[in-house]
Amino acid sequence: MFDLNACHVERNLDGDYEIRWATKAPGQRVSVYMSDDAEFFYRGEHPGAPVLQTSDQHALLSNPDKSVRHYFYLEAENGDGAILAERKLSLSGTPNFRDLGGYEAACGRRLKWGKLYRSSKLSTLTEADMHYVRRLGLTLVCDFRQIVEQELDPTFLGHDSAHDYASLPVTPGSRSNFMENLHQGIIAVDDAAEFMQEMNRDLVANQMPQYAEMFRLILAGDRPTLIHCASGKDRTGFGAALILDVLGVDEDAIVEDYLLTNRYLPIDQEVERLASEFTDQAGEGVPAEVLRSLMEVRPEYLHACFAEIRKHYRSKEHFYSTALDLDEAKRDLLKQRYLHQ
Repeated sequence: MFDLNACHVERNLDGDYEIRWATKAPGQRVSVYMSDDAEFFYRGEHPGAPVLQTSDQHALLSNPDKSVRHYFYLEAENGDGAILAERKLSLSGTPNFRDLGGYEAACGRRLKWGKLYRSSKLSTLTEADMHYVRRLGLTLVCDFRQIVEQELDPTFLGHDSAHDYASLPVTPGSRSNFMENLHQGIIAVDDAAEFMQEMNRDLVANQMPQYAEMFRLILAGDRPTLIHCASGKDRTGFGAALILDVLGVDEDAIVEDYLLTNRYLPIDQEVERLASEFTDQAGEGVPAEVLRSLMEVRPEYLHACFAEIRKHYRSKEHFYSTALDLDEAKRDLLKQRYLHQ
C-alpha cells in the first residue's frame, strides 16, 4: 500500500515531472500512468499503457504538453494504487494557486484532485496562464475580495472562459477599520500577531454568510471550483479550511495545507514592497517584523478560527447546520462528489 503522505508530484525548472512515492513493501515494481483528464482515473477505466515502470521510488517524466495539467496513477505490482497530481500549479502570474486534492478524510477516503482549488488574485495571469487555467474546466470562481479590490484587479480568465463568477466580499478586521486604513496606505496595528488571530476570530463571528453562500454555490452543481482573494492566505485560507473540515479532513492536516502559503508566497518580496508603500498612523515606516506577521500564516492564526467555532457552537455539526446551512444530507452530497476511495 502507498504511503500517500510521502507521495509528491512537482515540476522541475524544465517543466518536467518529478514524482516521488513510498510503499509499505519497498522494492515493488510500480507502473506510472498519465492523463490530462482530471476524472479519468476516478472513472475506473483501464488506464492503458504505463508511461514508466520502475522498482525505484521516484521518477522523472518528460512533460508531453506543458500547457495543460496532468494527473498520475501509480499501481504497484500487488495491485495497490494511488492517484497523484501537483499541489501547486505551475503558473507564472500568480504564486499561490493550488489544488486541495489528495487529503485524507476521517472515513478513509481522499479528496479528488482537479475539483477544488484555492489561489491568490488572478489579474496578473499571463496569456499562457489563462489558457492553462481554462483547461482545468473551472465552472465556478468565488472571489472573497472587497468590491474595491475586485474593481482595481478584476478576475479575468479570458473572453472564452465559461465559468460562473461569484462576488463574495469578506471584510477581515472589520471591527478595527483595518481594511479602511489599508486603502489609505496606512497599517495601524499594535500587536500584529494578535491582530491576525483577532481577524480570524472575526471571520467566524461576522463573515459566515459569505462562506455559507460559497457552499450553496458549490452544491448547486458538481463542478470544479476555485476560491480566491488577494494573496490567497487569510480569507481564502479560512474558506479552504472550511471545505476541508466539512469533508472530514483532520485539523492538523488542514493547518498543514494552510501553512503551505509560507512556502509559495514570496513573503520577503511582499514585506519589502509593503515597507515602501505603507506607513503607520504617525507617517513613520512600518517595522519589518510587523509586516512579516501580517504576510505570513501561522498555526495560531487558523487555530483561532477553530477555537472561536468551539466557543460559540455546541459541536461541529451544530456549526455546519447553523452557520453554513449544511445539514447532514448536504454534507453527504459534498462527500459523495469530492471524495473517492
